[in-house]
Amino acid sequence: MTSIRRFIDFNDEQIDAEERLRHERLARALAGDPEIRLTERKLLEYSPANLELAMSVFWRHRPDEIQESGRLSDIYLLASGFWTGFDLSAWRSFTGLTEDSPIREFLRQTVLMIEELRLSDLIMKERPGTKKAFGVRRKAYAEFHKAQLPVNLRHGFRADALFNHFFLALNGFPDAEGEEEFGNLTRLSEPILFHAFDARSTGDSVNIAARLMPVLESRLGVDLVHSYYSLGESLGGGRKDFHYHRGVKTGEAGEEEEKESIRELFRTWHDANRSEKGPHLDYELEHGRTGRSDSAESREGREGMEVTSTGRGRSAADERTGVSQSKPEAGQEGIAAEWKKATGFGSENESVIYREKVAEPDRDPETLLMIRDWRMEAAPYVRAVEREMKKRIEKKREDRREGLSAGRLSGNPTDIVLSERPKPFYRKQRPSKRLDAVFGLLVDGSGSMVDKLPETRKAVLLFHDVLNSLGVRHGIASYQEDAGTASKASQPNEFLWLHSFRDEGKDDASRIMSLEAGDDNRDGFAIRWMTKRLEQMQEHHKFLLIFTDGEPSAFGYGQNGIVDTAEAVNEAEKRGIIVIHLFLSAHPVDERQHELFRMMYGNRSATAESLGQFSEETVRILRKLLALAASSE
Repeated sequence: MTSIRRFIDFNDEQIDAEERLRHERLARALAGDPEIRLTERKLLEYSPANLELAMSVFWRHRPDEIQESGRLSDIYLLASGFWTGFDLSAWRSFTGLTEDSPIREFLRQTVLMIEELRLSDLIMKERPGTKKAFGVRRKAYAEFHKAQLPVNLRHGFRADALFNHFFLALNGFPDAEGEEEFGNLTRLSEPILFHAFDARSTGDSVNIAARLMPVLESRLGVDLVHSYYSLGESLGGGRKDFHYHRGVKTGEAGEEEEKESIRELFRTWHDANRSEKGPHLDYELEHGRTGRSDSAESREGREGMEVTSTGRGRSAADERTGVSQSKPEAGQEGIAAEWKKATGFGSENESVIYREKVAEPDRDPETLLMIRDWRMEAAPYVRAVEREMKKRIEKKREDRREGLSAGRLSGNPTDIVLSERPKPFYRKQRPSKRLDAVFGLLVDGSGSMVDKLPETRKAVLLFHDVLNSLGVRHGIASYQEDAGTASKASQPNEFLWLHSFRDEGKDDASRIMSLEAGDDNRDGFAIRWMTKRLEQMQEHHKFLLIFTDGEPSAFGYGQNGIVDTAEAVNEAEKRGIIVIHLFLSAHPVDERQHELFRMMYGNRSATAESLGQFSEETVRILRKLLALAASSE
């Protein structure tokens, strides 16, 4: 996370998390795969290794209606059209056939252009509601190709100009300039190209391109300079061994059988990924003893694999992180300090490992004096909130429910005589000793928090004291990712308990004062982690507060972290947990930051625009949430 004020924003692209989640849900529904992820790249792409479908950035910076329709058309093609209708065996045979052709990229991208036309028509026939999106798509791309054709001619890119002309011709847009430039070449090639309207399979599209090959090779002479489709290039998912050459049989290519569709290819990757997640890759460090794993997170490995989950020693460095493990403090045995594999925390966090530790109390005399001073300063706030909540609870005790069939007799007996079905009884509300609520507080422990630590500690201490005074259960933890050891294979995250849910009524001020800044922050993962703990609580009202000073920032997280955080917030609220975000800033918040927080947290994001306002904003949020819990009991 960063609090550095950006002076150059022109290249600081921000995605709309709510829109991306909506599009991703549509892609998953169409593909019938709940694990599919949606991202954005230069051109349409598939990445089986990452289980990703990529929309094109072609639709950015356009009017909202065009952008929405264009992206929907991308999703229809990715998750419905090419997903099941593209024949990989025919495609691989053709790539082998054209390997030595001087215009191989032109021919391959022509196949994909014909396939886009064929599959678009097929989707519109099956789903008439998609016609508008495809209409916008064809018009936008036609404008692009029409504008590019003279540019390509001017630069001498004849193959690109001819490709522009082919697109316009196939989609019914007149192109006098292309006809004039290519003359006899178009008269020879277009009768073959127009068989695209009769294509019923990928094999038919391949045959059209194969018939164009001898016509164009001798007359065109040059290949494409630009890429208009990258779909075929990424069908191997980036695997080095995923190469199919002309004449290579299925068995020689390392596959048990030829995969017929992209969907089947993705399923193969799913199965391979699952089979590689056995205990031979998960270090079992639950108790540090030799033997079979007794962890609830252990999973079945490959068939025939010998299980030897060994982990000796109490402070040996973890091979994945290089960080030594520590033994839990006495009395905190339930909070393990060993590394665990993150499972069920979202697709962006599959490589995360994490551990939980209990903070060491800071008992320095100067620290204890600071706690005393801060509490004296905050005492009026604490007493005011305590009095307000006790009044609300007392009022609930005095309230009466009238018009009941049983209970105490009301002071107005006329109801018995005048009513056909008299209900002359009442009951007092059941007395409440305390609020039926639980709070979880996450504190960003990233490096950018270093200049805000004193005020953050002060606000967290106030949060702790207010809830302790009311006897409300709460848990407080800071979170951070170790940037020094994070890699694609492993991203170590650590949660530091400043006050755990089990420590009900305990004064943990000295632990709160030990809060320090670390490296990075993976907000979506942290929210899911706290959500799982709040779900175990029995209280009726559940609140999750997160104190941060910017946007998510961790290894490979970036913009995907914004979407992941928004998705984590939605998941928590579906489970009945109210998520509140407090932005800790030493500067006034600009419009871009407001929009970013709206994407992630909706309308439940508050801002402290100066260091001195952290505590005040914390009390304001607490008062509202406590009042909500008191009024609905």
